[in-house]
Amino acid sequence: MLKPASGQALSLQEALALAREQNPEVLIRRARAARAEAEKLRTRQGVLPTVSLDATYLRADVGLLDDFPMLSAGATPGLGFVSVNPVEGNLLGVQLLQPLVNFEAWAAGRQAGYLERAAELGVRRVHEEVAVATIATYFGALTAERRVAAEARGLAAARRALRQAEVALEEGLVPPLDRLQARTRVAEMEARVAAARSAVVSAHSALTQVLGLDGEELVPLADPIPEPAASLPHGAQGVSERSDLRAREKALQAAEAGVERARAGYLPAVNLVLRYQRMELNQPVGFNETDWVLGVNLGWTIFAGYGRAGALDAAQAAEREARIELDALRREARAEARDTRAEWQAQRLGWERARGSVLDAEEALRLTEARYAEGLDDMRALLQAQAEALAASSREINARYNTLVAAQRHRLAVEAEIGVEHLR
Repeated sequence: MLKPASGQALSLQEALALAREQNPEVLIRRARAARAEAEKLRTRQGVLPTVSLDATYLRADVGLLDDFPMLSAGATPGLGFVSVNPVEGNLLGVQLLQPLVNFEAWAAGRQAGYLERAAELGVRRVHEEVAVATIATYFGALTAERRVAAEARGLAAARRALRQAEVALEEGLVPPLDRLQARTRVAEMEARVAAARSAVVSAHSALTQVLGLDGEELVPLADPIPEPAASLPHGAQGVSERSDLRAREKALQAAEAGVERARAGYLPAVNLVLRYQRMELNQPVGFNETDWVLGVNLGWTIFAGYGRAGALDAAQAAEREARIELDALRREARAEARDTRAEWQAQRLGWERARGSVLDAEEALRLTEARYAEGLDDMRALLQAQAEALAASSREINARYNTLVAAQRHRLAVEAEIGVEHLR
């Protein structure tokens, strides 16, 4: 199993490579693709020759051969009774069976080919989905660390307010209520910092699960969170070219081939048969025989107890199901393209507004702290300014992350390229 070197920071490019190699969902889809390839290989039996070898050693004691009448030679020939048991001999045969006409096997081969292509497209789609999940969890871990830093700044501001309140209380400038309110705020912020640190552990656990890594240590991350992209690809034609849509189309073609396969079961099959056989009978007499057989075999089952009728009905139902699923996925894909673009636009606007409000909130906090020190504002106004500054920072952190993730989800919805180079 691939893993980052101990103590070495993991870049996003390395994380994407790890996910492509050992993400559980990717490995499962690759196994399914390998199984589909094996099924396609197995269907070649219906069109390629089959060579079989059989060898038999015979030793038998047959009651009918006891006291077997036989003329005896000599000066006075006569009829005598002898036992010719045991009968002993060898039989060796080689047979070649070459299908000439097998409509069912031909349809089965086409069906397996469509399913193999569908499985390959499924692997490609999973690669793209895992890439989005890797980006989301990678920056999710970094975002969780940024939240810890923001909460730590809020705790530092609360402690500054507590010190100011204590000094002012000693000088008799403020009532004891200010110190109690400041202490409450410090306790609240200490709890929030602890919760934020716990969220970091959860975010790193989510990342290691996507990457298929073991271990309990936090993975150091090398790449910073970039600014969200200013534009997105339109991808109007990409929706119809999505790998999952194309895989579903291949599944429908496979279902149609399955109907043809079921119908072909009513038709006859023609095979070429070639057999070489040698028989050696050692007892009771030495007898050797070599035979060649060349023929054409026609097999046609007229009635199979409604088995073929049931298979045809099942194949037609599977075709209808596949067609309905394809139509539903097409509508869902178009809706995803619209929805993810609208979501990105909303998140982008929210991030732009949040980024501007952070500086304003921090400046308002600085002024409120100065006014409190001069006795122009009370503790309630100071704590309110602290809360607003922390809320503005949290909004910016969350909006940046949500905008990045929304952009990648839109790229996934329109089958655009996903990678490190497309983050900006």
